[in-house]
Amino acid sequence: AKRFGVSLITKSDLVLRDTDLLTEINEKAKAVVSMTLTTADDALCKIIEPHAPETSKRAEALSALHDAGIPAIVWLGPVLPFINDTEENLHELLSMCKDAHVYGILCFGFGLTLREGNREYFYQQLDKSFPGLSERYEKTFGNAYSCASPKSPKLMRIFRRYCAEYGIVSDTDE
Repeated sequence: AKRFGVSLITKSDLVLRDTDLLTEINEKAKAVVSMTLTTADDALCKIIEPHAPETSKRAEALSALHDAGIPAIVWLGPVLPFINDTEENLHELLSMCKDAHVYGILCFGFGLTLREGNREYFYQQLDKSFPGLSERYEKTFGNAYSCASPKSPKLMRIFRRYCAEYGIVSDTDE
């Protein structure tokens, strides 16, 4: 019968293995796939998300979901200050979303959260790939839980304008 809807949140293009099942559910109820995107640069993606498929593979999966009639939503983030918080990265990610015909993009600001305990691990990993950057984080954010990119207000304006122009839902209430 499959009269219950489903919502999946993933970083993996392996969700495509279940396209037939998701299509069947979507015909009777609702199936939505949400996928996180952080950077348009596949090389950078391998550094900051080493165990996740590259962004290009995720974008291909988003497009394939659209072709199968399954609505997709992108979670934009985390966006790491001083690393992937560039206008160029944002424009490329938004273009990928537009080309994949995503239904919507969720963005709660540009930055990341650092819980006590996670912060220390994050700084260790950060210094492995970006030597000395943890010092800049410490000076900028201290022990703050929420670490918003200094560029966040400008990036949010670009994000909202782009979504409005291309009819991509960006209001979290929708």
